[in-house]
Parts: sequence; C-alpha cells; structure tokens
Amino acid sequence: MSTKTDTLSRVRRSLNLNAEDEWSSVVRDRMVAYGLLALYVVVVWFPIYYILITSFKAPSETLSFPITFYPHDPTLSNYVEIFQNRPFGTYTLNSLIVAGTTTLICVTLGTLSGYTFSRYDFLGNKALLLSIIAARMIPPIALIVPFFEIMSNPPVIGALTGSLYNTKAALILTYTFFNLPFAVWIMKNYFDGVPRSLDEQAQVDGCSTWEGFFKVILPVAKPGIAATAILAFIFSWNEFVFALVLTSSEVSQTLPIGVSLFVADDFIDWAHLAAGGMIAALPGILFGLFFQRYIVSGLTQGAVKE
Repeated sequence: MSTKTDTLSRVRRSLNLNAEDEWSSVVRDRMVAYGLLALYVVVVWFPIYYILITSFKAPSETLSFPITFYPHDPTLSNYVEIFQNRPFGTYTLNSLIVAGTTTLICVTLGTLSGYTFSRYDFLGNKALLLSIIAARMIPPIALIVPFFEIMSNPPVIGALTGSLYNTKAALILTYTFFNLPFAVWIMKNYFDGVPRSLDEQAQVDGCSTWEGFFKVILPVAKPGIAATAILAFIFSWNEFVFALVLTSSEVSQTLPIGVSLFVADDFIDWAHLAAGGMIAALPGILFGLFFQRYIVSGLTQGAVKE
C-alpha cells in the first residue's frame, strides 16, 4: 500500500514540476516578446516624440546643451509663426489639392482597371497588366530629367497648355504615373478575392454588368478602395524629390518643400522645422493609427485562394 502511495506521490510531484516548468517557459517567452515589442515601439516612436516636443520648445531651448527631452516652457508660437511668417497655409493647400486629386484619379482608374483585369480574360490581359506594373519598377530618380523635359514642354498638348513647369498639374500627372500601377495591382488582387458568384447573382437579378459592379461588387470592395486611397494619398503627400524639381515657387510647392526651406546654408531653424515636420507627418500618423485595418485588409485580400 505504501509503495502505491509513494508512486502516486512521485507522479504528482513530476506533473507539478512539469506544469511549473511549462508555466515558467510561457512566462519567460511572453516577457521576451513583450520586451522586444516595447523596444520596437520605443525605437519607432522616439523620433516622432522628439520632433513633437521640439515643436513646442522655444528656439533657444532647441540649441541648449545638454539636450532636453521635454519642453521646459511649452509654447505654440512655432506653429503660429510658420503660418504668419511663411506661406505654410499655401503649402498645405497645395498638398491637399495635389494629393487629393491624385488619389481620386488613382482610385477611380485603379478600381475600374483592377475589376477589368480580374474579371475579363481579353487578348493581351496579362501582358498589359505586367507592363503597367513594370512601369512602377523603374527607379523614380531615373525619370527626373525626362519628367522635367516633358512638363517644361508637354508633347501634343504643349501648344494649348504651354509649359506645365511650376504648376500643380505637373505634380498631379507625375504622382498619378507612379501611384496608378500600385492602385491597379491592389484592386486587381482584391477583386480576385471577391467571389464571381456575386457577379452572376447580380445578373440573375436583372442587373447589367455596370449595375452589378456599382451596386454589388463596389460596396464589397470598400476595404480595398480605402487601402488604395490611403496609400496613394500618403505617397503623394510625402513625395519630395519631384516636387523639388518640378516647382520653384509657393504657387505650387507642397509641404515637404516648405519644411525643407527651414534648412539654410549656415543655420537650421530646428523649432520651426519640427513644427512644420509635425504638420506634414500628421496625415500619415493618423491614417496609420485609425485606418490600419483597412490597409491590411486591402493588401492581403486575394493573397490566398480558397
């Protein structure tokens, strides 16, 4: 009897030890995971935090040493001054017009093209799709000179429009060229994940092809459209190189150019630079925080075939 009791006791102790070891392993793994996640968050968010606090510092404090990690005397004067002393309102409006128009064009054409490539197997379908995507594979820096020449003297329409240099139209056309292939690719993949049976059911119910598209398919594709719109807007809002080359005055210059003007040859206005940088970064931060589920859904839909 005592032998059986001893055996049971050993088994129970062994099970308890195994459970404790397993629990310790789980706790250790979670601590490591949370520690790495916290480190990642600090690394990613610290630059944004430092720009934010710098934007509330007095200009003299931004040059003080040692560096301060919070403003001793917070002020909004930097934000007020960049709009009073600089044409930041014009820069912001230009960015909204350029990014908004580019986004509208890319979403409209990208949605229609993506649906066409997804649903119709016409002659040259794959070749045309690859050619559109291949255009996006060209490094943008390699196209600066051609785009400058084209916008300075537009072929075909040049006699009617004159030079497009230093106009918002030049930026809109350029950004559309780079963002439209991306929009077509996202929407084509998204429509691939939408069952074709929805199109067939719409036709059975008496809808034409376009009625079925607008009334049935388009509402289902809202996450893909949202992802396309957000990414196209952010890419256009943040673009710097082509805005620098194709514009020369506040009439058409965008926020990234306006922010860069705080860097002079012999002095950097850190306080106003940080304030302008926060304004320029705000759309990307807000979209990333509040609309990330649409971005993820729009990019992953159609990745797995059922």
